[in-house]
Amino acid sequence: MSHLSISQEIYTTITTALGETVTGVFDKVPSEQASPYIVIGQLQSLEGRLLDASERMWAVDVHIWSSYLGRKEIVEIADEIRNALPGKWFFEELVVLEDPSGWFHGVLTIRGYDR
Repeated sequence: MSHLSISQEIYTTITTALGETVTGVFDKVPSEQASPYIVIGQLQSLEGRLLDASERMWAVDVHIWSSYLGRKEIVEIADEIRNALPGKWFFEELVVLEDPSGWFHGVLTIRGYDR
């Protein structure tokens, strides 16, 4: 699969799962975007688990931004994304930080394999 098709698959999965829960899913965020929103971030294509190099591992960072005063909204959105992931994608980790702006920023890393 290409980087573009992986990005499109992640975008479609997230937008379908979240619907009206977020104000948008972006590659580049418009200025003054209302919260909560998602940014599809770094996409990596790495050698997979097979010795013959016929497999690729994909890792995608999904950034969740929320002005809610606490981590709850980010964790709920991350759980919705995790529950919507097709079988070939795995929930790797979630880190939630308080941004200096006062907003909360979650970085959800998901990975998958492709042959």
